[in-house]
Amino acid sequence: MAKDLSANLDLNLLKTLLVIYQEQNLRKASERLFVTQPAVSHALQKLRLHFEDDLFTKTRTGLTPTPYAKQLCQVLAPALDGLFQAVNNNQEFDPQQLTGKLRIALAPQFLYALGSKVYLAIHQQAPNCQIEVFTWNEATFSELLNGQTHIALNYDVANTSKELFRKPIPKSHPVIIVRKNHPYSGSELGATSDYAASAIWACLIVPERNELLTDVEQYYAQHNLTANIGFRSSSPESILQVVKQSDLLFPTLDIMVPDDHPDFRKLKARIDGPPIDHTTVCYYHQSKQNDPKTQWLFKLIESLLLKTKTAEQ
Repeated sequence: MAKDLSANLDLNLLKTLLVIYQEQNLRKASERLFVTQPAVSHALQKLRLHFEDDLFTKTRTGLTPTPYAKQLCQVLAPALDGLFQAVNNNQEFDPQQLTGKLRIALAPQFLYALGSKVYLAIHQQAPNCQIEVFTWNEATFSELLNGQTHIALNYDVANTSKELFRKPIPKSHPVIIVRKNHPYSGSELGATSDYAASAIWACLIVPERNELLTDVEQYYAQHNLTANIGFRSSSPESILQVVKQSDLLFPTLDIMVPDDHPDFRKLKARIDGPPIDHTTVCYYHQSKQNDPKTQWLFKLIESLLLKTKTAEQ
């Protein structure tokens, strides 16, 4: 008969295992768990003996999970979330009581427009949390699945894992940002406008969205035209600096800069064909649909996005 590995296993050890997996560093894991590093090392040794696996190997940068540990933790993350949620379900949620780390991934356009606001709003309501707000990257979906990232914001991405819940937020509107004294004097611009034929574009690289083909190129292609892309970057700051000092046009969302910005003005993006979807979505694990902490984070992000849009209208 196979050994029952769940027998006599302390849930705190499983939580420690998951945090070590997420941090891949004993010092960072100990800080997150609010215990000493020797205590985490001792817990890891117990886990190794229990599972009869090294679980992690040392590398130059920290720890690397073994294949067994990786498979185990990917299953554990949503299971433990559901367990702790069930245990705490009858307690009134109070963000003031939250501790530990909150990791939030934002696509570049949202990180630029909302990043500092997200931190300040969370810190005001949950002052005992360590907050990480970072740029959406190629690991974000897997980190949402394994619990390392709690919630993420991007455009709607088709064909995502069924284990991820996608909750839409009222979308922002596409605009075109130009420098204040740009030679184009119109208030709107579309792909079929006369000026668009010679326009040079600066485009933001958005992960999971347009790494290969920009939205502008897709719009132009609908009319059998070719867009002139002069500059691409994953940094909104870099693009705005280029636009400020050139005649390049920056297609983006209306939340990117305020209407009264001293250096820029916004043109209405006229849609001359089928629109490209700009729906904004919060992503989190299916197991967290009824989790009070997750819903609090979603409502906080939604509120900030709506306030930003209202302030600019």
